[in-house]
Amino acid sequence: MKTATASPQGLPSLRSLKEASFWHQLILERLHRLFAAIIVLQLVQCFGSFWWEETYSIIYGTVTVTILLELLSSRGYYWKFAVQVIFAALFTLAFAPYFHWDGWPDNWHSIEQLRHLIVFHARQLHPFIEIAAGVVLCIRLLSWIGGSRPGVVAVIVGSLGSMAIADSFFPLELWTNIAWIVVAGLGWLFVLHLKQLRSRHPDSWEALAERPFELFVPAILIISLLMISGIFLPRAPVILKDPYTMWTEAQGKEVPAFAGEGGVVKVESSTKSGSSQSGYGRDDRTIGGGFDFDYSPVMTVTTTRKSYWRGETKAVYTGKGWSDRKDPEVIPYVSGSKQVLSLAGERSKEAKTEQIVQTFTFQRKDKIPVLFAAGPLAQLQDIKSSDNVALKWNPNEWELRFNKASRTESYTVVSNVPVLDEDLLRLTPDVADGGASIDIAPYLQLTDKIPQRVKDLAVQVTSEAQATNSYDKAKALAAYLQVTYPYNNKPDISKRQSEDVVDAFLFEIKEGYCDYYSTSFVVMARSLGIPARWVKGYATGFDPANNERMRFGAPPDPLGAGTYTVRNADAHSWAEVYFEGYGWIPFEPTSGFTVPQALPEGKSLEPVIDSLPATESDADESNNESFGWLLPAGGAAGLLLVVSVILWRVRNRNFSLLWNRIRYSGTSPNGRIVREMEKLLRFMSRRGMRREPHETLRETFARWGSKFGSLRADFDGVLQQFERARYGGEGGDASAVAEFSAAAEKIRKAL
Repeated sequence: MKTATASPQGLPSLRSLKEASFWHQLILERLHRLFAAIIVLQLVQCFGSFWWEETYSIIYGTVTVTILLELLSSRGYYWKFAVQVIFAALFTLAFAPYFHWDGWPDNWHSIEQLRHLIVFHARQLHPFIEIAAGVVLCIRLLSWIGGSRPGVVAVIVGSLGSMAIADSFFPLELWTNIAWIVVAGLGWLFVLHLKQLRSRHPDSWEALAERPFELFVPAILIISLLMISGIFLPRAPVILKDPYTMWTEAQGKEVPAFAGEGGVVKVESSTKSGSSQSGYGRDDRTIGGGFDFDYSPVMTVTTTRKSYWRGETKAVYTGKGWSDRKDPEVIPYVSGSKQVLSLAGERSKEAKTEQIVQTFTFQRKDKIPVLFAAGPLAQLQDIKSSDNVALKWNPNEWELRFNKASRTESYTVVSNVPVLDEDLLRLTPDVADGGASIDIAPYLQLTDKIPQRVKDLAVQVTSEAQATNSYDKAKALAAYLQVTYPYNNKPDISKRQSEDVVDAFLFEIKEGYCDYYSTSFVVMARSLGIPARWVKGYATGFDPANNERMRFGAPPDPLGAGTYTVRNADAHSWAEVYFEGYGWIPFEPTSGFTVPQALPEGKSLEPVIDSLPATESDADESNNESFGWLLPAGGAAGLLLVVSVILWRVRNRNFSLLWNRIRYSGTSPNGRIVREMEKLLRFMSRRGMRREPHETLRETFARWGSKFGSLRADFDGVLQQFERARYGGEGGDASAVAEFSAAAEKIRKAL
């Protein structure tokens, strides 16, 4: 009967140990992987302007599977990683655009067909699966680094430092992401503290483990309070400059300023070198100097046709730059009315238009003065703004302006763009001497100080082109400027002598950017009696989906429909020329640019020039291409890392055997058992189970065995092996060493 009752008495201890084992391992051994995943997810948000939404969908799905697997099991490194990669591929198939299944090979014995099967379909998973696998590897790497308190601190400091650098050099709003990193780091440190508490003070840990709510609720409340207060408390003004700003200003350089929380860049003055940042808000009153390209995103435009996105029109040329007309005619716009916007001037029956629907979504939280759209704007269908929307329409300038600059989240507009029929435009009458249905005097205005050589050059260019009508003359001027003057965002303004910016560009500097080209075109056109005006806005931007279509051999959309990302580097200026009965037609004089035009069916626009110098867009593309090595290099590095880890894991046992041979060279098996026992005793001491000074080793192991009934046999086994080795002389059996090590390892894992 005693034997029957002894077994049930041992069962509660074994059952309680097993019940607690899972939760102990989940919280103390695995939960830190969840915090590592949270930190990695915050870090990848820095690429939100460069990665697609599909990329993030794939990442989120893969990370979700990764977290579940890592929380459920601590072992199975290989099969878990294999499952994670498989799910990354499945999520890629589910979310990646333009995936096409080419079918199974007809002949499975054909190496060429098998190669095509693998390469063709694997290429379509690029780069999504590499990015997802890289995120998984980053989670594993951070989990490994954060195995100790210094490691966790290093992860937190490194992550916050990376976010701080991104926040300093890019117009990103990362405060929420930084808050999540802090919360994850605090949670990670809390779990690590519990792990050390269990190791060093097992009795205290057991007492706390019986009351988990008293342990976790205060920690959760404190961390949550810190995060909520940090996010929602009002922001205090900056008292001290950050080190980057102080260092840059100490070098005599200007720190690029991003408006608001990352808004449309507006630089009121240039640096000493005359250089500033590219952006829509550059001061138009004085054209000159240079600028640095700013590739930060401003907005996305989803459109049914590719176009330029015009903002404002300037009519008054001052010799230095542009200013607005005084007292322009404006019509109040009733918000939410969806009223059709009228245009100044009469329209000919032959003048055709094409409707374009555009949705603008701003990536920044800054105030804008005007709604951008393909010209001319016809209707505002919807607008989402944090401010009260009060608008006014200028039918002469085609501007739908805010009464006061406002923050706008998104809006949808409809434009009726003119169809460019060159044959009909050549037949339109000249209106310089009258006959126009609008007041064209403001668009023929020139200063009295325009040098005669500017006018003579305009006559010479159009005469050599044998242009006899306004359209061909305007086309000849644009072509001349494109092929004659190279593009340079930092022209050498030291060559300038003339007070007139156009004269200086054409005859002295002889290089420049869009403002120089467009201003010169307008002035030269006006000198010929052609009504022209200066327009600023944004070039089309770039559509990543179109690049993917081309990569997979799919034909591009003939209308250029899609979602374009527009950056500060896409800020642009061009010109418009008035044709009676047709309105204002855009012209592109800047080298390397081509304004998108709606053409009559079956007709194409004759190319003006065969080749163009480098431009803003070209510079952007070359900049992207210069970093084209990053993706394959990163993929190769990731693959090399995976292979290295696999080889290390495979050969780990061999390395361990080699290390043991070196470490225990000259030591007998019995001597190794004695040394292993010393290691086991140190381990038990770190776990809070110390050997009392008055106890013999047998008494100590008996006490530990009674405390952990499920491990009693293992404690007795290692003790017997140790006693035989300790008093058995210098010999011994190598198999006894293996048995001792196995039993000791079992004890370590159980504790």
